[in-house]
Amino acid sequence: MTLTLKHIGRRLNQNWIIKDLSFHVDDGECLAILGPSGCGKSSTLRIVAGLDIPSEGSIYINNINITQDSPLNRKVGMVFQSYALFPHLSVSSNLSLGLKVRGISKKEQIKRVNYVLALMQLEHLSQRLPSELSGGQRQRVALARALLREPLVYLLDEPMSNLDAQLREELRPELRNLILKGDQAVLYVTHDQQEAMAIADRVALLNNGQLEQIGRPEELYKNPQSIFAANFIGRPQINLLPIDKGIIKGIRPENIIFDENGINCKISHIEWLGINQLVYLDSHYGQIRMICDSHAAITEQAKISWKERDVLNFDALTGKRVNIY
Repeated sequence: MTLTLKHIGRRLNQNWIIKDLSFHVDDGECLAILGPSGCGKSSTLRIVAGLDIPSEGSIYINNINITQDSPLNRKVGMVFQSYALFPHLSVSSNLSLGLKVRGISKKEQIKRVNYVLALMQLEHLSQRLPSELSGGQRQRVALARALLREPLVYLLDEPMSNLDAQLREELRPELRNLILKGDQAVLYVTHDQQEAMAIADRVALLNNGQLEQIGRPEELYKNPQSIFAANFIGRPQINLLPIDKGIIKGIRPENIIFDENGINCKISHIEWLGINQLVYLDSHYGQIRMICDSHAAITEQAKISWKERDVLNFDALTGKRVNIY
C-alpha cells in the first residue's frame, strides 16, 4: 500500500509548522522521519493519521485522496510514544476493544487477539493490567493493537523513546520482522538517528518544517547536501572547518589520520569507546574530532591530516554543498 504526500503545509496563526512537504512511501517500505525537536515530525504523522488537517496539500493512499477523510476511515495503524493503553483494562481487553467498536464478532475477536498475543509473545501476560507490565511489554501491546487494525499504513511516533538503550536494540529487529516486512507503507518518526539508520529503508530529514534531504541512510551519511544534514547525521559529529575563504570543509572523524607532515594539534581529551578511541584535538582551525584504534599510542601533541577525496565542501553563506574542482 503506497502513501503519498503532495505539498503538505500546516500553519498555526502565522507560523508554518510544516511547509511544502512532499514524499512517497512504497509498498513494504519504511520511511523514517528524522530531525530535531520541533521540526515537524509528529505534526506530519498527525496529519497523515487525520488528527490534524493540513492548511494546504493532499494525502493519498493507493492513489486515493484521503485528505478530508476522518481518522476512522483512513485504515492507519498508529503506535504512540506514550503507549496510550487503558490502565483499567487487561492486555486482552485493550486489544479487543477496537475490534468490538468496529463490530467484529466475539468469536473473531478472540481469534485475532490470540493470534497477535502469540505473535508478540504476550500470551502469558494477557490478563495483566498495563501497570503490571514493563516498558518493553507495554510497547509490545501497543504494537499488537496496531497490527489488529490490519492497516493500509503504519504510523509509528517515536515508539521506543521511553525504553532504555538495551531494550531499544532488542526491539529493533522485532519491529522489522513484525511490521516492516508486510506490504504496508510505514512512517517511522524518531529523533534518534541511529534508530532511523537501523530500521528505515529511507530517511527524510526535516529542518524547521521543511524537507532538508531524503534518501537511503548511507546516502545521507556519505553524500549530505547541506551543513545541517552533514552535522545531524553521524556520531561523532562531522568536523566543520573554515579552512578556505567562503568554504566550510566537512571531514568525518574516521577520516582523520596521524601524519608527521600534517597540521599541529594539541590533545584536549580522549573518550575510550572500546574498539576505538574518540580523540579531541585543538588546532588553529578549532576543535577537531578523530576516531582511531583503541591501541594507538597518543601523546599530548599530534600531527594530523586527511585525504582530499574524503572532504565535503559547503558554502559558508548558504550552508549548501558545493563542488570544488
